[in-house]
Amino acid sequence: MTRLWRMILEEPYRVFFPLGMLAGMGGVLLWPLYYSQWLGYNPVDAHPRLMIEGFLGAFVLGFLGTAFPRLAGNRGWFGAELLLLLGLWAGVVWSAATGGVVAADGTFAVLLGVLLGGLVLRWLCGNRDTPPPGFALALVGLLGGALAAASLAWEHGTWLGMHGQAWAKLWLFQGLLLLPLMGIGPYLLPRFFGLSSSHAFDDSPRPPAGWWARVGAAVFWGLHLVASFALEVYGYPMIGQLLRALVIGVWFALESPVFRRGKLSSTTGNVVRVAIAGMLAGWGAAAFWPAARIGGLHLFFASGLGLVTLAVGTRVVLGHAGKHDLLVGRLRWLRWAAGLVILAAATRMSADFLPTVRVSHHIYAAWAWTLGGLIWFVALTRWLWHRDDAPKKRSGCPRRPGASS
Repeated sequence: MTRLWRMILEEPYRVFFPLGMLAGMGGVLLWPLYYSQWLGYNPVDAHPRLMIEGFLGAFVLGFLGTAFPRLAGNRGWFGAELLLLLGLWAGVVWSAATGGVVAADGTFAVLLGVLLGGLVLRWLCGNRDTPPPGFALALVGLLGGALAAASLAWEHGTWLGMHGQAWAKLWLFQGLLLLPLMGIGPYLLPRFFGLSSSHAFDDSPRPPAGWWARVGAAVFWGLHLVASFALEVYGYPMIGQLLRALVIGVWFALESPVFRRGKLSSTTGNVVRVAIAGMLAGWGAAAFWPAARIGGLHLFFASGLGLVTLAVGTRVVLGHAGKHDLLVGRLRWLRWAAGLVILAAATRMSADFLPTVRVSHHIYAAWAWTLGGLIWFVALTRWLWHRDDAPKKRSGCPRRPGASS
């Protein structure tokens, strides 16, 4: 097995992060292509699939595929596992890009099922360490996302009825990503500010003292997030969206230093702060201006989830490359990338309030997002295949074929 192949198996973000960014740029450029009459279908359904299942889905695969085996005291992906997940992801992107959203949803459901099965197996076989408590929410988010995508794919989702389709889309487009963010954020984000995490415990094959209490808190707030979906589906969209904003705001205020002063100031940390604010602003805009709901939610998606993805992706790439000194400095290129993404979100939102320039604003927003993504992509490419050779945890089960006991 070559060194490069081993790196990919142990740290699949090296493949999935750049592919995900390319999928995201393709997803936003569907609109200029459509308005130029170079696209033979309306991308109103394909665009969110490319962004959620393609762009953000690739970052979920890369992050969890890299972090979770280590946190469970286990081995990385098998070669066949990587190729299967990569093939399924490519099938999702191709299906969505060609307008086959049903095929994209069905393939994405299988992809999430394979990913979830691998994570659960590694947790059960992780006899060296217990993952951080919030990862239980991440698994629930993946399971819900898989069921939602499968439900929408089956008979085009018509069997679900109006309320069922609304449930499935909320879970696929928001719950799939918010629950993992709530679960992983309190463990990861304090590092952005030079602080320790209350969700980080000493290595233990069994849940250590205090672990279950953190799980309980995560489940409590996670249930409130799900309740916000129910309120929105069953006729109270304003209350549901405001409750969602309250849940995320309170959870990160209590369990992370996002709203507090840290020991260090970093570009990645500041981008995360802006991202959380973008999420809250997006839900607030959707709640108070329901006629411009889609535009308002682009604040949530682009300047919220999108910016979190850029910040976390930056930390993962530079951290694994051993460039920790860059993480505490000013990353001008990340500021430019984040600024362009925010500009794209604001431009897209304004389009719903300015119908006479709606199309041009859609196009400007798409190109601004693409330029921001391209800056991020180019800036991190030089570090993508660098590696910090500090000792890592040894693998537990499942073992490589033929490995000794």
